[in-house]
Amino acid sequence: MSQIESYPELQTESKAAKMTSADWNLLIKPRIAVMVALTSYFGYVIGLKTSPVFEFNAMVLIGTLFGTAVSCVSAGIFNQLLEYKTDRLMNRTASRPLATGVMSLKYGIVLGLITFIIGVGTLVIFSNVLTAVLSAFTIVTYAAVYTPLKRITSTSTIVGAIPGALPPIMGFTAATNNIGPLAVCIFLILFLWQLPHFLAIAWLYRKQYANAGMPMLPVLDPDGSSTFRQILIGCLGLIPLSVVPTALGHTGMTYFYGAIIAGVLFLASGIALCIGKTDRLARIMFYTSLVYVPIILVLIMIDQQ
Repeated sequence: MSQIESYPELQTESKAAKMTSADWNLLIKPRIAVMVALTSYFGYVIGLKTSPVFEFNAMVLIGTLFGTAVSCVSAGIFNQLLEYKTDRLMNRTASRPLATGVMSLKYGIVLGLITFIIGVGTLVIFSNVLTAVLSAFTIVTYAAVYTPLKRITSTSTIVGAIPGALPPIMGFTAATNNIGPLAVCIFLILFLWQLPHFLAIAWLYRKQYANAGMPMLPVLDPDGSSTFRQILIGCLGLIPLSVVPTALGHTGMTYFYGAIIAGVLFLASGIALCIGKTDRLARIMFYTSLVYVPIILVLIMIDQQ
């Protein structure tokens, strides 16, 4: 084996021509990009309903969805560029193209920059500067702050929850060119939601994180006492937080009761995990968390006052 073959990061960018569709899928993560665009769509519709000035504009909406999706791809690429060594140490990430060397670091950097420019630039052109700034802030915070912190402290989860909660706010600002009280409520709900959401993932892959030397909470907390306590606190906190939009007069009682039911179901999955402490229950809670967000956003849309 040659020296270059031993160190994938030294390979040339022409190697990217050999990437398969599976490699591109692992790099771009289209399902996550689609989910980000979907939450941005919800934010756009919600924002439009709060604005007496702005009207529906198909080009603004399409540009916003495309820009947020491409920005998400950019953040993911930079994340993989920074974590290609640790990615090799975890089964769930070892096959990523930057980790295997199928794509070189040079090519990855170029692609990350191109998608950054396209994503943010699209938002400047079709949405507004505020939305573009939020997009750039999301990418930089996720890649340059959250990603390095993952190798240092378990509190990185809190930092990572900030960019993770911004896509629907970007949709909101695209429709209104401002951040209103309802947008702040949505941000806080999604911020808190991400903590139990990610802790379920971290518990599921705790051994892999430990092998990679990443101090996630379940790695530092082998018996899970602190992990499960924080999961329960997050799930419990979501219930009163999620009804704040109704308390402020932005939503009606349909949303109020729907949000409580969704919160109770999410809490039930968290309680089940805390009692059973199995990977199967962690996976169930993870999928439950994925359903929770669209339910909350759809309920706001259909019952917005």
